[in-house]
Amino acid sequence: MFAKKIQYLAEIALLKAMLAFCRMLGLDRSSALGGWLGRNLGPKLGITRRARGNIKRAMPELSTEEVERIVIGMWDNLGRTAFEYAHLDKFSRPEERNRIEVIGVEALLAYAATGKGGILISGHFANWELMPLAMRLEGLDGGGVYRAANNPYVNDWMVTMRRELIVPEQIAKGPKGARLLIQAIRDKRFVAMLIDQRLTEGIEAKLFGLPAMTTPTPAVLALRYKAALVPASIVRTRGAHFRVTVHEPVAIDNDAEPTGEILRVTQLLNDFLEARIREHPEGWFWLHNRWKD
Repeated sequence: MFAKKIQYLAEIALLKAMLAFCRMLGLDRSSALGGWLGRNLGPKLGITRRARGNIKRAMPELSTEEVERIVIGMWDNLGRTAFEYAHLDKFSRPEERNRIEVIGVEALLAYAATGKGGILISGHFANWELMPLAMRLEGLDGGGVYRAANNPYVNDWMVTMRRELIVPEQIAKGPKGARLLIQAIRDKRFVAMLIDQRLTEGIEAKLFGLPAMTTPTPAVLALRYKAALVPASIVRTRGAHFRVTVHEPVAIDNDAEPTGEILRVTQLLNDFLEARIREHPEGWFWLHNRWKD
């Protein structure tokens, strides 16, 4: 236990030192440095074998060269994303708002103006922290669902940072968070969720034609509380510049048999994620053990 605590303290100290260094560099130079480190170091790490295996499993038609191009692009994006954490506050500044282009938000704002809430669905694309931030900057009130970090000190920092800079209400995955999530939906607010990671207690749906345990929570909430289910995506256009796209809401049949409708909607959401990954495969987090047997 003592050794683990020392490890956790060392990790948070290293994180804060990296953030301080990045703040001195400025946003654009930090992002560029993170991308350079990612491209040059990431592909050599042992965990990259999982990314290569996942890509080949999902898209077996790709050549070795194409797989490697995606791997390098993925690490470039991850390096940039990591080094951009020191500058998340800058994306909210009026003079920096041109860094996040938002497409298709008008219909969502019109829906929100009627006093109704909903669930924004996406995955770990580009700098995924910026999608809920963009929604808040566009005037949507709500919260974000997160998975707690293993390191409690890092987790406390992440929650505080997201609460201050992204969206004020942070909802942890788990029983306690589930109550907060339901309350937010009942209060007609918007909640952002990333649903592309494996969930042991989820339901089986297909992703790239492969069985993938997936959370049914968005479909359950949309069906039970008649909340809008709105997919959204984010891509890195260049450097520390992004484009967020709000897509058409998923149609929910409230008269359908619930179990079948939950399965149908969950599969539609996975189909959405797959389509976005195929469009920009280098922008997705391939390191996750998504198709664990």
